[in-house]
Amino acid sequence: MSTKENETLVVQKKLFFRIAKDNAEYLKNVSPSEELFQKLRKMGVDIFTFLERKWCFKIPNPKEGWAKAEDNVAIIQTPSSYQEWLKVIGKKTRNMVRKAEKSGIRTSIAEPGEKLAKGMWRIYNETPIRQERAFPHYGISLDTIIKDLTLTRNATYVGAFMQDELVGFVQLIHGDKIAIISQILSLQKYRDKALNNALIAKAIEVCADRGEQWIMYGRMGNHPSLDKFKQSNGFSKFQLIRYYVPITKKGRITIRLGLHKEMKDTLPQSVKYFLFPIYNWLSRTKVRVRLRLKPKQIS
Repeated sequence: MSTKENETLVVQKKLFFRIAKDNAEYLKNVSPSEELFQKLRKMGVDIFTFLERKWCFKIPNPKEGWAKAEDNVAIIQTPSSYQEWLKVIGKKTRNMVRKAEKSGIRTSIAEPGEKLAKGMWRIYNETPIRQERAFPHYGISLDTIIKDLTLTRNATYVGAFMQDELVGFVQLIHGDKIAIISQILSLQKYRDKALNNALIAKAIEVCADRGEQWIMYGRMGNHPSLDKFKQSNGFSKFQLIRYYVPITKKGRITIRLGLHKEMKDTLPQSVKYFLFPIYNWLSRTKVRVRLRLKPKQIS
């Protein structure tokens, strides 16, 4: 296992087993070797999971004993230019992009540094609830954001500005033949100015100029309103395969029992959509109670 593989390898303890994956699996092709499995076994790992980046790479000889599961990503083949993308999207989305421009929103690449970090801090800490759910980054410190900006590699930050104020941003992570929209956030007090549409538009332009082949924007199926937003901007659901490789006897038993998958991935889509409002309500209630009992000190 190379040093780079070590850097991106993540091991999680679940129930009675340990499962590992490469945290950069969407950014590069993962084709595991016997040498990797031996080293994972020495680390006490029971299962190794990875996905096949089917849009640009196929696993040459998947072994018979590897368990399979369906997975997906929201992806778009990068248009040759920003103008080409405008032709692909619908009229409503084009109008939203123009609305942002008419509202005085300017988008540009933002250099990572203290100025960008302070703007991001204000956005992160504007509200504890986003998209009807508890927002996990609420309360993050400025020092943490500065540190993350310093440590993040192969990233481009696109900012949306009203005059000189950062009112939204996109983090693009660049990999092999792909750019990933890792984060897209904007101030809710300016939600009427179509900030996220403007940010996606600029991200598409940046990727087209860089010659990126594909752009990925998370998965489909875990948030109905966000799925619609992705589709309106040209992203579509791309089915792919996730493999689970048993490394130990415990791993083989775990896979036979069906305990290796995430719970959310075992539920039918119809059940998921029924449970979303309940999950959102519980998430909002939990964070509101926590903030009432122990007000969060933001610094």
